[in-house]
Amino acid sequence: MLLDQFLRQQTLPRILIIRLSSIGDVLQASPVARELRKAFPSAYISWLVESKSQEVIEGNSNLDNVFVWPRKEWISEAEKSSDYLALVKKNLALVKQLRREKIQVSIDLHGMLRSGLLSFLSGAAYRLCLPDPPEPAGHFANVNVKAEYFPTVFARYLSVLKECGIPKAEPEMEMPLSLCDEQFAMDFMVKHALKERNFFILNPATSKPSKCWPADNYAKLGDMLAETYRSPILLFGAQSDSPLTQKVIAGMTHEPIDVTGLVNLKQLGAITKRARTFISGDTGPLYIAQALGTPTVAIFGPTNADYYSIGRNNHIFIQGRDGRTDNVTALEVYHAVKQLNAY
Repeated sequence: MLLDQFLRQQTLPRILIIRLSSIGDVLQASPVARELRKAFPSAYISWLVESKSQEVIEGNSNLDNVFVWPRKEWISEAEKSSDYLALVKKNLALVKQLRREKIQVSIDLHGMLRSGLLSFLSGAAYRLCLPDPPEPAGHFANVNVKAEYFPTVFARYLSVLKECGIPKAEPEMEMPLSLCDEQFAMDFMVKHALKERNFFILNPATSKPSKCWPADNYAKLGDMLAETYRSPILLFGAQSDSPLTQKVIAGMTHEPIDVTGLVNLKQLGAITKRARTFISGDTGPLYIAQALGTPTVAIFGPTNADYYSIGRNNHIFIQGRDGRTDNVTALEVYHAVKQLNAY
C-alpha cells in the first residue's frame, strides 16, 4: 500500500519527524510539521531533537510531543566516568520510549547514520529519509523519496511530503514563544528604555569562523546605524562568543547594549521579534529572526545565500565574493539596512 493511501485510511496516524540539529536546520525543517498538521489534523505528530536545538521546536503548535536526545551530554558523562554501559542503557531507554509511541511513519530529515538508525529502531512501518542525505541513512528507509534539483533548503525538506500525498507546501517556519518569553522581552525593553521597532540587533558570532563577518565591520556598521537612526544597538551572542562581542564593543564609539550570554534562544526570539532589523551571518539566530518576521540582513560567505533564502522582501542576503565574508563592506550592509528601513 502506498504511504499516502495508508495515511488517509488512518483515523489517528502517528508520525515521528527526526531532525536532531542544528538550530537553523531545525527551524528550516519546521514547515514539514506545519504541512502534515494541515493535511492530517487528527494525527499524532512528534519530533526527535538533540538538546542544543530543543528550544526552537518545543512548543511548536503543530506538534503533540517533542523527544529530546541529550546525545552529547550523555557521551560527555560516559567519558568522564568511563561508564559506557550507562550510556548504552540511556540510549536503549530512549528507543523504548519511542517504540511505546507506536509510530507508524518516521521521517528522517537529518540524513545521518544516527538519525537513520533511530528511524529504523522507532518501529515505524513506513520510513522516509531526506533525499541525497550526507551519510547513507537511506539504507534504513523503506519509502523512496525522489532526489532532484532543490533550489532551496526548504524545497529539499518539503519534498518528503509528496510521498504523504502533499504535492505542494509553503516554507513557513515557526519559532514558538511562550507568554513568559514575551513578558521577559517587555521587561527587558522597559529596563533598557527600548521602543518597539526602534532598535537594531547585531549578531556577530556563527558556528564557523569562515562564516563570521569581521568584528571591526560590525563595529563600523553599529556606529553608522546609531548615528543615522539615533537608535540603540543590541549585541547578541552566547557566553562563549564573549571574546568576539567584546572586540565589536571595543571598536564602537556608540556603546551598544551587550546581551552576550544573558538570554536563552526563546528570550532572544522574543526580543528579536520587536527589533527594527537583525544583522547577522549564516547562523541559527538569523533564522529565528526570519521565522518571527523580523527584517534581516545576512552576510554569507562559504554557504550559498540563495539556497537558504526564504524568498521574502524583508530579508536581504549579501553574498561575499570567492566564498568569503571579509570582502563585504560595512557600507554595503548599511545600504541594505537602509533599503529595509526606507518606509
